[in-house]
This record gives sequence, C-alpha cells and structure tokens, in this order.
Amino acid sequence: MKSLMNLKKNRLVFFFVVLIFSVGVISAQQVGGPYTADEHTMLLLHFDGNLSNESQYSEDAVAHGQTYFLANNVPNLGQCLRIDNDSNTDSSYVTVADTPYVDLTGDWTLEGWINIFTFGESSSDWRWVPRLLMKPGAETFWLPNYFLEMWGDTRRYECGYNVQGQYIWPKVVSPDNTLVVGQWLHLAFIRDTSRNILILVTHNANRELVNFNVSSYDPITDNPPTVTSAPVHIGYGGGGGDSWLDGFVDEIRISDVVREFPIPPIVADVTELTNQTSDVTSYDIGANIYTLFSTTIQSAKLYYDAGSGFQSVGMTTVSGDSMYASIPQQASGSVIKYYVKAIDNDGLSFTQPQNAETDGVYYTFGVYTPNTLTLGLGFEEGSGVPQDASGYSHTVTVVGSPVYSSNAAVGSKSIYLEGDSSYLEVDSPFLTAEEFCVDFWLKADSIRDYCRILNRPSEPGSWSTNNYQIRFNNAQQIQAISDGSVSLTADATLETGKWYHVIYEVRKAGVGDTCAYYAAFDLRDENDNRLSLKIAAFDTPVMMATSPLRIGKAAGGDYPPYFCGYFDDVKIYNYPAAELSGGISDEVNLPLKYELSQNYPNPFNPSTQIQFTIPENQTVTLTIYDVLGRKVRTLVNGEMTAGKYLKIWNGTNDSGVIVASGVYFYRLKTDNYIKVRKMILMR
Repeated sequence: MKSLMNLKKNRLVFFFVVLIFSVGVISAQQVGGPYTADEHTMLLLHFDGNLSNESQYSEDAVAHGQTYFLANNVPNLGQCLRIDNDSNTDSSYVTVADTPYVDLTGDWTLEGWINIFTFGESSSDWRWVPRLLMKPGAETFWLPNYFLEMWGDTRRYECGYNVQGQYIWPKVVSPDNTLVVGQWLHLAFIRDTSRNILILVTHNANRELVNFNVSSYDPITDNPPTVTSAPVHIGYGGGGGDSWLDGFVDEIRISDVVREFPIPPIVADVTELTNQTSDVTSYDIGANIYTLFSTTIQSAKLYYDAGSGFQSVGMTTVSGDSMYASIPQQASGSVIKYYVKAIDNDGLSFTQPQNAETDGVYYTFGVYTPNTLTLGLGFEEGSGVPQDASGYSHTVTVVGSPVYSSNAAVGSKSIYLEGDSSYLEVDSPFLTAEEFCVDFWLKADSIRDYCRILNRPSEPGSWSTNNYQIRFNNAQQIQAISDGSVSLTADATLETGKWYHVIYEVRKAGVGDTCAYYAAFDLRDENDNRLSLKIAAFDTPVMMATSPLRIGKAAGGDYPPYFCGYFDDVKIYNYPAAELSGGISDEVNLPLKYELSQNYPNPFNPSTQIQFTIPENQTVTLTIYDVLGRKVRTLVNGEMTAGKYLKIWNGTNDSGVIVASGVYFYRLKTDNYIKVRKMILMR
C-alpha cells in the first residue's frame, strides 16, 4: 500500500509549484491515451494484463466477480478489461480504494473507454444504467461525488455529480442513441469551475469527435460536490440492482484539472424568451460565447425565423464572453424560432440548442396582443376540421374520429368524442400564459377516474404536469389544476348526460395583497347557474408549459383514459376574462411564503428591482455574486419582519464602483430558506 504520508508531502510540493506556474488547463496528449501520469493524475489504469495504477495518489484496482484481459482493437491501447455481467448473478466490477485525492470538488477531467455488449431498457434489468465510473456515496450510493453512466432506455450517456447535502445532480447529457452496441467510445467528463460549465466529449474508436455537449451549473447552489468515503467503482454504481456494466473498459484516468481536447466553441446561457407583447420593438438575445482552449471565435450569429425562413444577425460583444443580438419587431400572432451558432478558427462549430441544425429543435416565442381571445372553438362548422375563431387562427389537429352533433349547449352544434381514440390538439405558444381564462361546456357520457378533459402539458408525453388542466377525480368531481401552484376541486358531484359550464382562471394579485396570484374555478349547470366557486391564493407562478393543448385526452399513453362525451364553445384567453376572483383579496387569507422573484427588468441597465417575501421575523441576507461565485454587493444583511420587500441594485459593488457587464447571481438567505436567481447587466 502506498504511503499516504508521502502522498501528502508530494501533494504539498505540487501545490507550491502550481501556485507559481498555474496555466488553468493541461495540453492534450493523444486523445484517449495511452496516458502517462503527471502531478494532476489522481488515478490511471491501463488494464494491460493487470490492475496496476500509475498514479501515486491512489491505490491499485481490485477486481470482483468475472473479469479478464483481452486485446483492444483501438490502436495503441494494448489490452482492455472485460467485465462480464451477461447474467444477473455475475456481480462483476472493479474498485479502487478511497483516498483524499480521488474525491474531487474543483476542476476535474474523468475519462475512460467503454464498449457495451448488452444492456437493459428498464429498471427491472440489472444492466439498465451501467456505470463506467462512479464514486458513490458510502451510505446512499446515488449521492455520488461523480458518475459516468449510460441509460439503456434512451441509449444516452449522462455525467454529473451530487451537490453536498442536497438532492441536486448537475449533469451534462449526450444525445439519445449515442450508444452503439459493440463499438468503442471514449468519454471525457470535464468540470470547469472558472466557467461554471460541465462538458461531455465523446470520441469514436478512430479518436474522432462524435459528440460535444455542454451545460452550465450554478456556482452557488450547485456547489460543492459531495465528498464520499466509498471506493471508486468501475462497471457498477455501488448499490441498487440495475447498474451493472456488461462489456469492456480501458484507459481510466481521473484528473484534478481541466484537460485539453479539440472541441468546438462553447455557447451557453442563451436567453430563452417567453412570449412578447406586440408593443415590444425588438427582442434581445444574449449568450456567453467563448473557446475553452487555444482557439478563437471566428464568427457568432443569431439565426431566427419569423415564418419566411431563417435569417442571421451577428452577435455583438457586450463584455468579456457576453454577446447579444436583436430580432426586429414582428407582428402580433408571429411565432419566432431562433438559435445561436459560433464557429472557431479551426472551423469547428457549435449551436444552442445543440440539435438546432440537425433535428430542428429551436428556442421559440410568440408575439401576442394582451387581453385577447387566443382560442375560440364553437364547432358551428358542422363538418370538416373545427376552425379557430380567435385572431390567431390556430390550426386544429383532429385525432381519431370526432363527430359533430346537434346536441349543443351554445349555438346549434357541438363536437362528440367517443372515448376510445379521439381528441383535438392545438400546437401554439399563445395558449400558455401567466394569467389566463379557460372557458368551455361539457357533457359526459361516462365519468372516468382521472380522465383529463382539457390540458396544456409541460412535455409532449407528460400527463401530470401542466400550465392548466381540467380533469375528473375518482369521486365524480371535476378539478382544475396548475401543477406546482394550485389545485381546486368543485363541491358538486357531476352526472352523465348533463351539460356543465366550466370556467378556470388565474390572475395576478393587486397592490397590497398578501399573495402573488389568485385562481378561481367556477362550475355551473346547464342553465348557467353556479353550482360551485372555489378561489385560492398562491405565490408560485403557474408552470409555463409549451406542449400542444389537448382537448379530450392526456398527453401521454392511453392512461389516464380518453374523455367520452360532448364539448362546446371552448374559449381560452390570455387574461382573466371572467373576473371570477376580482376584488376578493379580503376574503382569502393566505400566509406569506418565502419567495425570491426574478429581477425586473432583466437584462437591465443601469439598475434593476429585486422583490422578495419572508413569512416571519428573522435574519435575512440578499447578496450579489459574479459568475465565479465572488461576492459583489450585499443589499440586505440583518433582522427583518415578515412581509414583501423591494430592493434596487444599481450595478455597483460594496465600494460603490460600477461593475462590468455580464451575468450575475443574487441570493436570498434566511434561517430556513436559500434561493438563487440569475440576472444580466448590459452596459
């Protein structure tokens, strides 16, 4: 066993050298090795017929179960290690004993070659999430210092870590189907604390770059990584029954520094605009764009499409890595798609979203007129596809075989869904809003437990999370839900064969109210007489879901069941048109809750407002940090009484000096609450 005393002595010498000659990154050797150990190598396993470790900072590896050595067909790598888990009783893996040097909390580069033979596609299979490399938690294995793993149901790689003391796992993810059975891949997982980014670099057996993926992490809330006392695991997650690797591994290297690889420029922190009102004259898109190593940015452009094809505009540098460009004003009803692309002087390019040019995945927003009807379906056509009567003229997609009926609540026609395979769908950014009103009539032929009547889901396959959803519960009652914020259930029990008028709205609270929002759910009978009115106050904004509106069906699968019955006069507004909750603030007494609102305006120049709420008397700090986690300005530090507060930051530090343009973080901290948000200063 290597002497930890000698390790610590050598480590102190190394720290002294780095303090004098630190360069931030280490230049690349041949991609994927074979490597030689240096002062930053915490672990290095070649698997050339043995489990010897070249690093002086950690122990040799130990094999468990069935492992053996074979020739590796990747050039220059010699032999590799076969980890045999083709049976769920094999339990084969490799460990390296814990030392202080394989626990990482700063910069790191974790590498290894992996060749997967077989894998599972669900949690019932022992090979569902095979681990290439993991430093699991000693008591709870899924609270690791770091992990490199593959998910069999999507065949993608995920690399990340657990945040100390929290159930948070910052990570970077490869595209789906990155895994190809029987083929070698080299994975390099980088954590760069100077940029607060995570990088996953993937090479094929020819050492060619096949994927480059990057994500940002919060330097305050996503720090520090958990430190564990468990050994490093190769081929197994250290717990659970679904993390066994059946395949080959080679050239495992753990470094406490950012290693250099040929990679494209990085585009991060792109502004994701929500819907914009029609009076906004331009739409500013910001991003941080830079190269990590020795290359330089050749070009950086914003691409946008307002309906007539993509156009581009050059990004302008604000300060340092911060750049921006503007999309010119578009007409109300326009839907704008956009992405950002950068190219370096080696010709390597990168886009955000990363699959914009390959799969047509873009950032999107709509331009809307406030206080308008955004969807109006009266079904008076009597045949063909229902037509939207709002000013947005949405296309309605008909699925299955809905039929028109003269059994109507409003006008002369309604639409009937048979409850087996039929529903209506409308895809539009205008059908999600912070304030809204959903108004329609229904007549159910059957009342099915948890059937979604109408819903605006967060994702195409999600039946549980929505901007708004109307559903039956399991007691023949109807509910209105905005997930994460509010749930209201009507008092009345519904009956089949009867028309009901349903209205659900959300509005912002007024000045002086002790909450941020009100929701109201109104149920009326066939004569439009009120059966139930439920009102609630809440502080968390409703979910801004963007997937298509579903009428008569949940977003995913065949459960919950389809709606069986009639719809009529479906109307959706981008404001609380029914005014059900107007003037009722004195009737609703909701205790204050902790909240830190997004600053306004954002981006800003020269100052911005920060609003927060605390529910009880306590010590409060409100602090501004830069992207490196350094304190810039303390806005609040002391005892405060319960209430809502508004503070203004004028872009200066604690010494009164004006700070540079860029990304900043503001943190609210009390005895029982911590919340961090991001803002952008643009001089």
